[in-house]
Amino acid sequence: MQSERSSESRGRVRVERGIYRQANGRYAVCVMIDGRASLRTVAGDLEQARIERELLREAAHSGLLTLWPRLTFGAVACQWLARFERQVATGERRERTLENYRYYLDHHLLPELGRKRIRSLTPDDMASLVAALSGKGLAPKTVANALVPLGGILRFARRRGYILDDPLRRLEKAERPRPAPRAQRVLGQTEIAELLRACLPRYRPLLATALYTGMRLSELLALTWAEVDFQARLVRVRAQLSRAHLGAPARRIPPKTRAAVRDIPLAPQLATVLASERARTRFPGDDDYVFATRQGTPLGQRNVARTALAHAVRRAGLDGGGRPPLRFHDLRHTFASHLILDLRLDVCQVSRILGHARTAITLHVYTHLFERARHAADVRAAMAASRFAHILAEATAAEPNAATRARTGRAPRSQRPIVRRRIRCQTGKRRAT
Repeated sequence: MQSERSSESRGRVRVERGIYRQANGRYAVCVMIDGRASLRTVAGDLEQARIERELLREAAHSGLLTLWPRLTFGAVACQWLARFERQVATGERRERTLENYRYYLDHHLLPELGRKRIRSLTPDDMASLVAALSGKGLAPKTVANALVPLGGILRFARRRGYILDDPLRRLEKAERPRPAPRAQRVLGQTEIAELLRACLPRYRPLLATALYTGMRLSELLALTWAEVDFQARLVRVRAQLSRAHLGAPARRIPPKTRAAVRDIPLAPQLATVLASERARTRFPGDDDYVFATRQGTPLGQRNVARTALAHAVRRAGLDGGGRPPLRFHDLRHTFASHLILDLRLDVCQVSRILGHARTAITLHVYTHLFERARHAADVRAAMAASRFAHILAEATAAEPNAATRARTGRAPRSQRPIVRRRIRCQTGKRRAT
């Protein structure tokens, strides 16, 4: 009775056993945790409150429910991020992934959810987050990427007992971002020549290496002269460049995946370009960066994309005309198309050279190119040997006769019916001919 009066004095009204209606119209469920009564605000109507009551009681009985219902999303995100940092330190996770997750947390997730209690998050909050990020003009792909660390945090919270259900998983299909597949742009041979002629001379070795090795931009910028093996004619990919942060300059870090550690064949023509660059640069040491600033530091990713590539694209006239904009990653696609269409390499070879973690990734990204390569030769050869194609050859063999009929209006002599007529001989008698 005293508990009910205390609840009523605070604006709560007991609806039924263990369920109270608050002054704001929402419901609260009372559960016992370690011998202490704890009220948890729940979302939804009375029926949903009854469901939550049973879930909370079961969780409390199993010891999965904590005494910290006021934990904010920001506090739990910090715990999750600290654990991720420890995994990076032990090599379980990649530093580049940590950088990406930090970015999405700082710019998109914490501003929207940071101060909210994680226990009170609902699917409606998740839908509102997606709508808010989309309303800022973010691309669907960016919104989808932001939901990846959000899902990790919510799974972490559920495992720790901070929440009983994952509201992100309960989003309906229509509420989720639906990124359209990016239009790949592959440069033709003429376009490659125009791009290389139009780029600034100091960036030509960089763009040429991107086009003729298919390396990722972060791998190109981390490349040192020791990893360009002129004798073995190989480019050895052993690192990638991290993003620079305030007080933390860019540095070489392990590659994206184990498969990204690879050796790429070095074409003799590209070897000539790089050898000339090494003879010209002020930083030719084995530990120096191949593509360096005037101070010997690695080039910045944004500067390369905006200054080196964008400038060359404009000068070469490769933009506009209804074509998708040329991104630096499209140079990698161009190299892949050369491997598939020109060199006719199989999917395993292409995947190994590109450094994909799985051949399934290569197939998913370049299925259309493999199909085009197969159709270019294999299908033609198989069709030429088929009965299906021979029907066409046999049918068109009589085409000259058809041309004769069209010209003269008469069938060829070989196809005219034999007409028997009687002619009069000199003797006056008829004989058959």
